[in-house]
Amino acid sequence: MNTETYSRSSQLIHWGLALFGIAAWLTGENADDGFNTNGFLLHLYLGLAVLVFVLTRFGAGIFTRGKLSFQGWTIFNKHQWRLAVQDVGQLVRFKLPHRKIHEGIAGLVQFAGLLLFLWMAVSGTLIFLLQNSTGSAVFEAFEEGHEVGEALIPLFLILHVGAVLIHSLAGEHVWKSMVKKDAS
Repeated sequence: MNTETYSRSSQLIHWGLALFGIAAWLTGENADDGFNTNGFLLHLYLGLAVLVFVLTRFGAGIFTRGKLSFQGWTIFNKHQWRLAVQDVGQLVRFKLPHRKIHEGIAGLVQFAGLLLFLWMAVSGTLIFLLQNSTGSAVFEAFEEGHEVGEALIPLFLILHVGAVLIHSLAGEHVWKSMVKKDAS
């Protein structure tokens, strides 16, 4: 498992996504009270903060090189899926997979999480923009899709945070990469 540290800007993106994403998810029920309520506005503003962080993360993944780059890190790569299947096989045998950054099952979970956060931020923004069209097929499609994403967030958190905890229990403190200062 890769335990390199990330730059402060990378850590800021990660923690911004985590904190604003979880806060938006936790306030989702408040949004059901109507478009003009404080609960909806709080949820909206938290979701817009997620949109800023997730777009920043995708921008860094597309336009930079290094640890945040998406180059070679994709869920559409056969090699990535083979590594993920091998990783699942190791996990079934109670062995932790050891891969380079963003490879194997860890890479798939992380990329799926980014796509999930992107979907939630974009669909939530579209729901707000289409609020005068409630009842339309387009509005209903985005609202239903947003609710599906809402149900997937706990699964992502269990996988992502659970993996960090399991690695920590095994003596591999991967969490330090998101809190320690980068040596470079």
